Amino acid sequence: MIGKPRITTALGAGHRPHPRVAQTRSLVLVALTFWASVTDGKSATAGFGGVVSLADGEPFTIVRRDTLMSGSRGVALLAGDIVETGPKAFLVIQGPGGNLIGIGPATGVYFVERAEVMTVFVLKGWVKADVKSGPMRLVGTRLGLQSQQAVTLLYADEQSNAVFAEQGAATILLPDASGKSVDKDAGPNHFFVREDQQEVLSRPSPSVEFVEKMPIAFRDPLPQYANPPQAVTPRVVRAVTYNDIQNWLTIPREWRGGFIGRFRGRLKDPAFFAAMDAHQSLFPEWVPILHPPPPAASATQNAEPEQGHESR
Repeated sequence: MIGKPRITTALGAGHRPHPRVAQTRSLVLVALTFWASVTDGKSATAGFGGVVSLADGEPFTIVRRDTLMSGSRGVALLAGDIVETGPKAFLVIQGPGGNLIGIGPATGVYFVERAEVMTVFVLKGWVKADVKSGPMRLVGTRLGLQSQQAVTLLYADEQSNAVFAEQGAATILLPDASGKSVDKDAGPNHFFVREDQQEVLSRPSPSVEFVEKMPIAFRDPLPQYANPPQAVTPRVVRAVTYNDIQNWLTIPREWRGGFIGRFRGRLKDPAFFAAMDAHQSLFPEWVPILHPPPPAASATQNAEPEQGHESR
């Protein structure tokens, strides 16, 4: 079970970016405790589903279960899919209820397979969500937000996460296990940024740097089509290699909880096993899978013979 956010922050209606940064004042943003007992057999309570209605630029990749695929317009994406785009790609996914998710260039997302709220985990890059029915969460390693009837953006790089609500209201999420509260300012159309283990910085509008980096397509509303594209089956490329998934194996443990059951079959490949074995310190939950302890000897095998009475 994933902990529920406790403080809802109003992040206003659409606006034009203001270059001046206001000083941070006060609002409590309660850390969302993501740590949970997630097992391979647990069913999802809010699964993701959608069709790629727009795919500009180069093809994108999909990791579905333990298979690498190549996607294109018309492909249906499912809960559990890991999607990565190239440096010139732009995708729009149209889901049930009219929800739209835009995925920018050089972006990696995981449509979380097990969550109480439909969740898109963003490892890197740009994601924009137009949530018409919901709720929906966009979550990075350092910061996230949950929204309904809203348009929101999340940007993730190696140093920080930034979130912004273009329209509507959202709940700011701090994916920390510490559970500590942090006081920060908020107001209409606010923008939030957070670096590793640092406090959240709040601004009344997106920073100039954020706007300059934003994909041009994200400056306009995400396109919605009355008729879905013709269904297309993703092209199977091959079984995943360690290089395909190495960055995903080290995402926060609350999100990678089902990966053992998903990828353990690939350990039959010697190259995959060798790579996993060489990096096992990065994902300690794999150690007993890579090197299972010897089966316990039965009590009868280990027990010493009882000392009975000598026969007369």
